[in-house]
Amino acid sequence: MVLYLGYCALILIAIYFTYGILKVSGEGLASLGYENNFIREGFSDKQKESTEKKLKDQYNGAKSLNKMIEDGKEKLNAINDMPEYEELIELYKSWMDYNIRAGLQNAIVSGKNFDKKMEQLQKYDKIKEMLDNYTL
Repeated sequence: MVLYLGYCALILIAIYFTYGILKVSGEGLASLGYENNFIREGFSDKQKESTEKKLKDQYNGAKSLNKMIEDGKEKLNAINDMPEYEELIELYKSWMDYNIRAGLQNAIVSGKNFDKKMEQLQKYDKIKEMLDNYTL
């Protein structure tokens, strides 16, 4: 039993000294203040000012972008409220539907360049799908 207590005491003393040495060496390195000392906390004053300036510039840019987006939304809403615009979208939908049907029929009947014609029809189909999903 005494033997185990002795081992525990030696282990605790070793941990105590190791902790003390690491603490002193870490504080010593940090307090030396060398230019290439890699133990740093936070920004230097110059870095902080530079970062603040960059953030301020980005914020001002984002603010002006937000104003531009709001103006654009107002224009979009003004156009969306026009009845002619809704009719124009419906006309484009029917035109794309006609192009898809006629193109498919021509591709099947002619039998030539079927792959190229189908690629074009897929583009038309994507446009028609976009028009179908468009909400005013």
